[in-house]
Amino acid sequence: MSAPQKHRDLSRLSELLAAHTAPVTAKPKKARAITPANDNKPARARLAWPAFERLAHRGDYSRLFALRHWKNLNFPGSEIDVPEEGNYDPEVAIETRPSEGELLSSVGWKVIDRERWYFTNEMVNIYEPKPSVETRLKNRNGGTDTSLGALLFRDGKLMQWGETRKGAALKPVERTRGVKGGADPSRSESAIWAYLELSGAVSPFTARPYVKPRSAEPAIHGCYDPLPRVEPNEKDRCGRFGVEEAREVLRRFGVDGGVPFENLPSSATRYPDGLVAGDQWVGGVKKPKPLGEISSSAGREPEFVRHVETMAYVDYLRRRLRERAAVLDMAIADTSAKEIGIAMGLAPAYAEKRGPALIDAAIDALIAIDETARGEFVPTKEKTAA
Repeated sequence: MSAPQKHRDLSRLSELLAAHTAPVTAKPKKARAITPANDNKPARARLAWPAFERLAHRGDYSRLFALRHWKNLNFPGSEIDVPEEGNYDPEVAIETRPSEGELLSSVGWKVIDRERWYFTNEMVNIYEPKPSVETRLKNRNGGTDTSLGALLFRDGKLMQWGETRKGAALKPVERTRGVKGGADPSRSESAIWAYLELSGAVSPFTARPYVKPRSAEPAIHGCYDPLPRVEPNEKDRCGRFGVEEAREVLRRFGVDGGVPFENLPSSATRYPDGLVAGDQWVGGVKKPKPLGEISSSAGREPEFVRHVETMAYVDYLRRRLRERAAVLDMAIADTSAKEIGIAMGLAPAYAEKRGPALIDAAIDALIAIDETARGEFVPTKEKTAA
């Protein structure tokens, strides 16, 4: 069979094509960059507290104070308290005796020097140790009294750590520490004049009857019987001056208020009111008694009581604020002013412009209702919100 005839035989076409066709090589795959998941994408720039930072930028301190007050009411314990200098322990306000120095002095240790402590940078004492002899005795209750220097332990509990100069036992105490520094006993003249200008209480004995009495009985009955005179006795050497006798003495000298100044028995000159020199005025000075150890040992009010009272007060404010409470709740979070406006039903384009005004109106309503949200600040020039 000739070549042209062979090519015209189509029964072997598939074999001819397979013999003259080169195998197709697979194309190399290109390395595809792996894209991170959605949660791995970098977060967009966002303010932590947009409403607060906007008010701080404007210098609106009164609204800043009110907004922070609303946050503290809803989240008790989130307040940021700046400790005073040297206040390293929450129990600094509690006075505990004996102290470290008193304990060491009770066992005979003496202070020989002072050095600065590295951790707090405060000066501390350096003591000279002294061995102490321990003494154990049985008491009448069947317990054990252990003495170590001036320290007395009863069944392991410290009962006495020393004595006063008069021989009184010094017992361990734990109470609230008093305020450092005493109050200034002196008062200014303006404070004394302000007290003297107060209107005094009207005595029931000077009450006027009704113009048209409805009955023959007196309008005010006898409140108490005048105190009688008490003669000196063993318990009271001075005795007591009776009320009627005291009134008679005042009438005798014409100073009981029933005689006009111009008709006094002896001549007198009226001078303008003045203050006596020196610490003569004691009226109006309050000197409350300090709390006893029993009251102070009871401690402060439990924390949960304050939380319950705060929650009740927040519910009251929410009823008064109505929809403005929702605005304040979003303003103390990371919600922007635009999102607050959209949440209150505004269009997105208008919410961005109207949002800051909604926040300011809600804060102003809180200030008008809650007096504890008000603060006095020096007015500053407000800036335009960024």
